[in-house]
Amino acid sequence: MLTLPSLTTEWWTLSALFVAGVGAGFINVLAGAGSMLTLPLLIFVGLAPISANGTNRIGILLENLTATRTFYHHNLVDLKKGMKLALWTFPGAMLGAIAGVHIGNLWFQRILVMILAFSTVSLFFPTGTTEKDARPDGMASPWLYPAMLGLGFYGGFMQLGIGFLFIFVLRRLLTKNLAQVNAYKTLIVALYTLPTILIFTWMGQVHWGLGLVIAIGGMIGARLATGLTVSRRGELWIKVMMAIIVLVMAAKLWV
Repeated sequence: MLTLPSLTTEWWTLSALFVAGVGAGFINVLAGAGSMLTLPLLIFVGLAPISANGTNRIGILLENLTATRTFYHHNLVDLKKGMKLALWTFPGAMLGAIAGVHIGNLWFQRILVMILAFSTVSLFFPTGTTEKDARPDGMASPWLYPAMLGLGFYGGFMQLGIGFLFIFVLRRLLTKNLAQVNAYKTLIVALYTLPTILIFTWMGQVHWGLGLVIAIGGMIGARLATGLTVSRRGELWIKVMMAIIVLVMAAKLWV
């Protein structure tokens, strides 16, 4: 049974968790890596890293459900297709959650930086094609399903930065429309996060009180981000936010 660290009884600590939740929800929906705000803060208030990893997922679940609801009302996501993709992530996500260990390897961090940087830069590449037999936009590539397995494992294992990887994969293997990519990303992440929370809870690694404080803020941040995504300049907002976040994340991981 997890107990609330004495430090978290201070009002300013709960306020900081709420504000971090707002920021994380906004960043996660528009791009990814919002956990850079919430994970360190959860550890700072007294949770062990594994417990912070589990607790952080409460906000991830609720903020992505909030965003998915808005995207669905704007006809940006096909629930049937999204659920099918999410089911492919479940085996990997559950195995990743069970693994539940930290990434401590310097080279893995640097590889992650390269992946994030490439995925962000690729957003600005031309997306048109002249091939007559090219896959129609919106039709899933056969490679998308095994890719979901791998992404599910990483999401269950670590989560940090998974939004970038989903955006990269979905944009290459499903649709070039970034608003739709974001919509599918949020639905898939929400669905595979549920079994990972159950696993972390079963292992006694979720603090529901702190997680719900972050989640309330996260839902507010997610609502703000979805408003930008469905706006006329939605794709530009996503590209700019991803570029900013990847630079910050790269600087943090490379040193």
